[in-house]
Amino acid sequence: MKQPLTIDALRHGETVKGQCYLGRTDAELTDHGWWQMESAMQAINIADYDVVITSPLVRCKAFAERWVGSQESDTVFLCTDSLIQEYDFGLWDGMTAAGIMLQWADELAGFWHSPEQFPPPEGELITEFFQRLQIFLNTRLASENNKVLLITHGGVIKALTCLNKNRPASDMFGVEAKHGELHRLMWQRA
Repeated sequence: MKQPLTIDALRHGETVKGQCYLGRTDAELTDHGWWQMESAMQAINIADYDVVITSPLVRCKAFAERWVGSQESDTVFLCTDSLIQEYDFGLWDGMTAAGIMLQWADELAGFWHSPEQFPPPEGELITEFFQRLQIFLNTRLASENNKVLLITHGGVIKALTCLNKNRPASDMFGVEAKHGELHRLMWQRA
């Protein structure tokens, strides 16, 4: 039997955009956001990982480049993968829930209730988001890597958790993924 795939997923820290639906918008980390991520990684040894993979968005990639560059390892490398980029909230991207409620109250309620049926206007279909992450997982499961560190987003962590537990996309809203928080997920390989 093959070794399981262990994925440790670190959510980026607080950004200059504050509390909003932050998908494709490329917002930088605040000083507090940097501190959140650095604090989460204090006891983490890069040598425990086969690879570090980051989202291409600056709130993830800038930290990943700095953290990996500060570690001493000849074997671990950093790569960027757009498959673990955050969910695209379309016209809601960068807006607060209160701002969205002023213009799209019914649509937001629908999205919260059933994201598969009610995507944001011009946003990514949640089924496509899950498919994108499943492609990422299939690639990782087929690789020789056994332990992977992701520097990624809250929506990605929530979706991976749902995929890991065979739960529907609507369960994403019940999964907590705080800024600068590290999550461990394991997959058995066939």
